[in-house]
Amino acid sequence: MHSGESISIIISTRNRASELRQTLMTLGKVKIRADWQAELIVVDNASTDETAEAVRKATVANMKATYLYEPTLGKSNAVNTALRYAHGEIILFVDDDVIVPEDWVEQMVTALQSRADAVVGKTVLADGLARPWLGPLHRWWLAAPDDQADERVELIGANMGFRRSVLKRVPGFDPELGPGKLGFGEETLFGKQLVEAGFKLKYTPNAVVVHRPSELRLRRRDWLNTARKKGHQAAYLLYHWEHNDIRAPRIKWFRYLLKLHLRRIIERPPSLDSEGVSTWEMNYVQDLETCRWFCIERRRPRNYSRRGLEKRKLVEIPASSQFGEA
Repeated sequence: MHSGESISIIISTRNRASELRQTLMTLGKVKIRADWQAELIVVDNASTDETAEAVRKATVANMKATYLYEPTLGKSNAVNTALRYAHGEIILFVDDDVIVPEDWVEQMVTALQSRADAVVGKTVLADGLARPWLGPLHRWWLAAPDDQADERVELIGANMGFRRSVLKRVPGFDPELGPGKLGFGEETLFGKQLVEAGFKLKYTPNAVVVHRPSELRLRRRDWLNTARKKGHQAAYLLYHWEHNDIRAPRIKWFRYLLKLHLRRIIERPPSLDSEGVSTWEMNYVQDLETCRWFCIERRRPRNYSRRGLEKRKLVEIPASSQFGEA
């Protein structure tokens, strides 16, 4: 193992002071080798709760801790701000609602030292969130997939890292993607850009964190809201980055809507506030929103050259559309 590593750990947070306190407590117990230099950067994305106080009172004696405030809403804006302040040659990310084990940093650094440019660790759900109906798609959408295939590694912000050197080719995260904007996709696009640039991504199951999302995320209404955001992400990437097309998207939207309504008649779903959702309903709603949002995005100039590594210019997404919603 190499000596003298410099490491920056970044957390982006917004209005989750109570969850953040526990995450910071576990980070304070992480083992940092004596010959390593480590820093923690917590970037507050326009919180209105006690986030700043939670960071100030946190005991993180094993590394230097810095609090930043980013007023422009959007996780990507917050992360990009943190990257400008980070000093480490290795940059690691955790979410503000995870439990980090003592060996997490060592496992992530070891993975990056094994000929990898970016790594993603294993994320598991907290015991209280386990449900028998949770399938692979549900777990993916909760950022806790069972495993990842080596040939199709996808970065997950709850537990990932990369070498600073990749930022010379892929300079940051798209501000139009992620929580606070379209909802998801900022790590997905960043990972795709790294692969396009020739960097190696690696899945390391030995670096495990425990994800503790709110139980409200298990309600049917929240799954459907997630499906819509996933559709927005898919349409954005399809149009702006991949330069692909959806033929007759309005006709396809109508077909998906008809299929969804018929399926809901045949298999009557539970109430919106009950836990659980069928994968067919998740997929139909996502497909609907992909078609609808594609019609919105194609009104704009493309933000990237085909499979580009850097955004051409920042263009705000439209606030609304006349198109319907499922």
